[in-house]
Amino acid sequence: MVLSNESVMAALKPVIDPEIGISIVDLGMVKDVKVVGDDVHVKIALTVPGCPLVGRIHDDVKTVLKDASSVNVEFITMTDAERETVREIIRERIESERQAQEQGQEQPQQAESEGQTAEGEDAEEGQRPITYSDKQPVTGITQLVKPGIRNVIAIASGKGGVGKSFVTGMLASELARQGYLVGVLDADITGPSMAKILGLSGRLKGGPEGVIPAVTKLGIKVMSMNLILEKPEDALVWRGPILNSVIRQMYTDVDWGDLHFLLIDLPPGTSDAPLTVYQSMPVNGVVIVSTPQDLASMIVKKAIKMAKTMKIPVLGLTENMSYLKCPSCEEQLHIFGLSRGKANAEETDIPYLGAIPLDPKIPELSDKGQLEDYESPEVKQVAKNILQNLESLPAEAVAQPAAESESNPQS
Repeated sequence: MVLSNESVMAALKPVIDPEIGISIVDLGMVKDVKVVGDDVHVKIALTVPGCPLVGRIHDDVKTVLKDASSVNVEFITMTDAERETVREIIRERIESERQAQEQGQEQPQQAESEGQTAEGEDAEEGQRPITYSDKQPVTGITQLVKPGIRNVIAIASGKGGVGKSFVTGMLASELARQGYLVGVLDADITGPSMAKILGLSGRLKGGPEGVIPAVTKLGIKVMSMNLILEKPEDALVWRGPILNSVIRQMYTDVDWGDLHFLLIDLPPGTSDAPLTVYQSMPVNGVVIVSTPQDLASMIVKKAIKMAKTMKIPVLGLTENMSYLKCPSCEEQLHIFGLSRGKANAEETDIPYLGAIPLDPKIPELSDKGQLEDYESPEVKQVAKNILQNLESLPAEAVAQPAAESESNPQS
């Protein structure tokens, strides 16, 4: 390839933004190209700061420009106006595909009578033409009901008392510190704790795009039932259908804006609430929280099996309260028994994310509403492993909202 500005732009055309699923050239992300001899400099504008998959874009650019002696890739961040242009491109692409799909559905039934689809392939029960959204990578925007949310990750345990909400809050804080845009949906409707541990109070208000979530000092957007009730201590005596409807509304009727990650803190168990989330929300993956006790391990396996049954990718298992680190000698004291996390992960064929120690600072900061201030190398490692496992998921593992079953009408 003879290197020139034109040839470089043509070579960059196949490079796809892994979060959006569209060419970086078509999205207007390539802001500048300079060719000096056999050396190439490319300036690329990211849609948001701290793009989680910037490394993949960098590697793909260098791959398609392999004929150059050297390739320097500079990353900057888009302006608000440029981001709005990208949103418009995405909206137009979605609308175009929707119209194409509708036209395909309006075709005469001649092909069906011949046992053929409109594309000339053998028709099978439940088959439908593949559209652009089917081809999205695991972090694609267009697969979601809320286009600004890149990834929806559920935090589950199957059992209460394992510190799942603490883990959710700590992971959200760690991701926010790394520059990601993060939201937390507290789906534990009858026992919400997220607002308390993150220092949020007062009632939420509505805006033109829906309910405006509360925002922490690190910029985490939070939606929790305790931020809606007039008196947070009031008990919600609701049956399943109402709970399920409220959970869906906490996702669809909230102005989440742009997020890299929306973490959903699931209530314990494998019944209505988790089923509603898995069925009606585009969950990209599930993080399982366990503790060393044998009883907890047994019940957590139910949550793992539920996720697999619903065909939701399991990003891994983290063992909370795994050990207590002696403040004097750094020795690990196994207060709740020897660690079972890694063994449980291997037994259920899911990744092991790492252990989080029992730390007296966690409940102390949580009671003060200052959990965001907690940092530890163990939490950093768990967050790092989650990101790596999310990125490595194959495209066919993308979660799509499951059809609501007649056997679960309340969901």
